[in-house]
Amino acid sequence: MVDLTAITGMATSIRAAIDITKAMKDVHDANVIQTKTFELTREIMAAQSYAMEAMQAQTALLATVRELGEKIAKLEAWNAEKDRYALREVGPGVLVYTTKQGMDNGQPFHMLCANCYDRGIKSIIQSTQELQAGKRMHMCPHCKNKIPLGAIARPAPSVASGTDFDLHTGR
Repeated sequence: MVDLTAITGMATSIRAAIDITKAMKDVHDANVIQTKTFELTREIMAAQSYAMEAMQAQTALLATVRELGEKIAKLEAWNAEKDRYALREVGPGVLVYTTKQGMDNGQPFHMLCANCYDRGIKSIIQSTQELQAGKRMHMCPHCKNKIPLGAIARPAPSVASGTDFDLHTGR
């Protein structure tokens, strides 16, 4: 926040400098002129100090505004991206996000980790070589969640009709 005491102090110092300058106009004594010059210099330096404080506060505010603008832009981009996905159950109790029909934007079928998605992270679940109870294990590269998947119903592509999609064979 702009430091109002810095602005008030600067205004007070400038006013004092003006008053000192007016007083110097009618003085003819060298000692009084020297004293008034010293006072004037002191008030000018104080005004400069207050001005610097106000500039530093303004610079900090501008940096905060820029950071907030960047955060807003990232949130808006994420909101636009997450609107493309819907939560799906791909196995008993296994929830992932997949693209809504017609929202794939030319991307191949993929699943997003529900854990990461809820934290604003787009993390594509990857297949591993590990098998458990006859099911291929998949893992989120970000949070390391492991998900056992067998055949899942793949959404129908816009060109062909939907069929079950086997993650083992890719068909």
